[in-house]
Amino acid sequence: MNRGTYVALSGALVRQQMMDTISHNLSNNETIGFKKGQSVFKTMMERAANGQFLERVNLAEIEEGFTDFSQGNLSPSGVPTHLAIQGEGFFKVQDEQGNVYYTRQGSLRLDSEGRMINAQGMALLGEDGRPITVPNPDITIAEDGTIMLDEGQQTKIPLYTFDDYSVLSRQGGGQFTVPKGQERQLETLVTDPHIFQGQLEGSNVNLMQEMSQMVESTRVFEACQKMLKTYHSLASEANKLGTLG
Repeated sequence: MNRGTYVALSGALVRQQMMDTISHNLSNNETIGFKKGQSVFKTMMERAANGQFLERVNLAEIEEGFTDFSQGNLSPSGVPTHLAIQGEGFFKVQDEQGNVYYTRQGSLRLDSEGRMINAQGMALLGEDGRPITVPNPDITIAEDGTIMLDEGQQTKIPLYTFDDYSVLSRQGGGQFTVPKGQERQLETLVTDPHIFQGQLEGSNVNLMQEMSQMVESTRVFEACQKMLKTYHSLASEANKLGTLG
């Protein structure tokens, strides 16, 4: 294949990858606390990192797995155990196997043991690394995460952040992980948390923006397909000329 064919093929493959990311974002538009994924052209990353100006790009290539952690809209739910985070921070939860995740999903409820758990059954953890338990769902939670218990007792819901969000790996369902065993080294306790009781944070997916990017990617993909057909026709004609005489 000539170089033009490789250029067109790489463009088509990149747009297909970008369409996968867009489709995933659109399918999670209604997912509580979801943070949309992003795909970035590698040349743009290199230019930003090295301060170099690239005059032309021959082959297209992207990096996937990036996340937009911008704030989602808060909406009231009226459920006392539902919590929404405003600003930085993640809830820290743990599954039955002891795996730790970080999430913005605050659609919590109580299990039979009084533990606050999310929709996936993961337990909300306190600063001591143990599941937070409350006597009943009719609790009062202050904006700093303090839970008022009976007889004046208190417990607190901590939020965690990271100096470098690139350490977070998407695990689906609005959950993120860091390298196993490095949670304590990488996480930082949020000193000024803002947690709102009876509310939920929606996804930060912008439908109009995603649809616009989908249309653009579809058009570029179709253009690359036409280029491939054109180069194939040119190659066929060149082969015919080569057999003359």
